[in-house]
Amino acid sequence: MQRAYRARLVAAGKVVRIVDANAVPVPDFDPAKDGIFEREMIASLRAQLRNASSKLELREGEVTRLRDRNAYLESELKAQERHLANALKDKVVLEQKLAAQKPARRR
Repeated sequence: MQRAYRARLVAAGKVVRIVDANAVPVPDFDPAKDGIFEREMIASLRAQLRNASSKLELREGEVTRLRDRNAYLESELKAQERHLANALKDKVVLEQKLAAQKPARRR
């Protein structure tokens, strides 16, 4: 891509200058030390990404477990609601039967 771009610039009569980045001295640059630092930094980033990835997998598993637990608890809650509603209906029916069986007291 760059060669084609440079060729188009030269064909258009524009000046193309290629600069070697290694020819420009960088102050306090030691290839041995800075290269090791770069490797250490990349290794550190790799370790951090691995840790973040494993934490993310654990959290996704936890979310899945909590969703399943929530679904189970919702079904248990609905079962309890049905049980209590039926018990209340039974109580009302028994009270009505009891009220019908008792004769009214006279004073």
